[in-house]
Amino acid sequence: MRRVWCSAATVRVAALTVALTVALLAGPGAALAQVPADAAAGLEDAVGPMMEGAIDRAPASVTVSLHGGLPAYRSVGAGVALRADQFGLAVRGSWGSVGAAFGAQARWYPPLPAPIPLFLGLGIDAHGGGALPHAVAGAQLPLGPNWRLDLEAGAARARLAGEPVWAPHLSLGIGFAFAVDLPSPGDGPAARPASAARDGTAAPCVPGEPDPSLLAAAVDASVRAFVRDGVALYGNAYRDLRYRYWLAEQLADGDQATVRIRFEGSARAVLGGELVEASGTAEASYRWTGCRWRQTSLRY
Repeated sequence: MRRVWCSAATVRVAALTVALTVALLAGPGAALAQVPADAAAGLEDAVGPMMEGAIDRAPASVTVSLHGGLPAYRSVGAGVALRADQFGLAVRGSWGSVGAAFGAQARWYPPLPAPIPLFLGLGIDAHGGGALPHAVAGAQLPLGPNWRLDLEAGAARARLAGEPVWAPHLSLGIGFAFAVDLPSPGDGPAARPASAARDGTAAPCVPGEPDPSLLAAAVDASVRAFVRDGVALYGNAYRDLRYRYWLAEQLADGDQATVRIRFEGSARAVLGGELVEASGTAEASYRWTGCRWRQTSLRY
């Protein structure tokens, strides 16, 4: 077993992001329970109950992106990619030297504990001159909780003076990613998360004065969305996620509020089965909209 105490900079780039962020997760695929009060009695900085749980299945993710690159028949374009665990599928449309082109690419994300998710892809692009295959190695660099920089390099078939040749395949894209839950065999109708009623989004809005008692529900919604995206990003490399977290500080001043969360988490690497553990602090700021607290920033 390896224990890692991470700085804020390390959290942003390390594959241990899964172990860290899972310490905040409470959503589909996760079991959440409140630890008895006496179990959290030793936490001197706790201002709320400790929560703990486990994640059985990482969500899938969808990325919508704009991209550009070579060969010249796909200079600029847009695409959508779906990824679940180690496998993914990307479809895209492009415009280049021969007009419109459309392509599809199957991806495999090996279970490597790397700070940047890597993939191998095989695909085909179709345009007025025919259908041409390509093979690439790629990476998805996290720029934030949802933004990704997509990189691809490899080889593609192209036509030069009417003859098919192998040409460099290079692609650079910027994408927005979000987690989704895919149905699995035996799943019944999706259950409505208990937090949906607590965060106030499903209830009619009745404008009023800032209510600090609603901050806990706002924090729950924020970290649930953030961590689901993080777990989906690194779900190919880690399993058996365990976590616990508690509020360490809560400050409200008029329509502005700040909370600080302490968390601990662990995950088991798919490759080799090594157990990694980590802990850290996250801080979020909120603004009262008249009906609920809306997150304005997140630092981790």
